[in-house]
Amino acid sequence: MYLDKKGVIVNQFQNNIPGKTWADMFLKRHKQELPQRFCSNITRVRAAVDEETIQSFFTHFKKEIESVPAYLTYKYDEANLVDDPGKKKVLMKRGCKYPEAIKNSTKAAVSIMICGNAAGDVLPP
Repeated sequence: MYLDKKGVIVNQFQNNIPGKTWADMFLKRHKQELPQRFCSNITRVRAAVDEETIQSFFTHFKKEIESVPAYLTYKYDEANLVDDPGKKKVLMKRGCKYPEAIKNSTKAAVSIMICGNAAGDVLPP
């Protein structure tokens, strides 16, 4: 449509539309500018959280933990072993670390969790 609107005819394209081979070669030529990554699926509810909500959480959280000593402040984190055969490669602008696709179903995963406190102590597994 872009070429047609501009009035440009490219003889190498069938019906003035680039094919799969052209697209593959374009991506190969521009792999620095258009890196391909696997996209993670997230639910619509999770995607609806905006920056204002996140900032509000951290503002209130900071007030709540002001007087709590570091050895009583615990945090846990998880790593997921993902079983998601439906992941697709997508094109993202450089610097996008975690591309996401919004879907009603996400993935199956097994979580590995670790917990420690702000003083540097780690709980046993």
